[in-house]
Amino acid sequence: MASPTHWLFIITSPPYEHGLASDPAIDAVMAAGAFGQSVSLLFLEDGLSYLTPLSEAPKGQTDLSKLLKSLPLYDVNDVYYVESAAQSLPLETVLECQPISVRAVGDLVTAATHVVTF
Repeated sequence: MASPTHWLFIITSPPYEHGLASDPAIDAVMAAGAFGQSVSLLFLEDGLSYLTPLSEAPKGQTDLSKLLKSLPLYDVNDVYYVESAAQSLPLETVLECQPISVRAVGDLVTAATHVVTF
């Protein structure tokens, strides 16, 4: 029997920047979870803006706050963020997540079978 596959998705770009109807990063995370893969999700740099209460979705694009709230339904429960001194999260985020240190990012990458960055 093959050993379990663990995916780490790292989101470093801001939401709604691609001009597509759906968000490729969140779609990939949901697809991996839907197919029974072990999934961790890490937000850092400009990707932290996914976690702040998002403004209304641009016309023709999916509301990302609704998609993010549905991640536990896809067994995506290991969600992390690296909070920098220059950019901090508000007290209320759209998704339950855990802060980690920059050093812990290396541990996440080492533990993953596949790492995908957006």
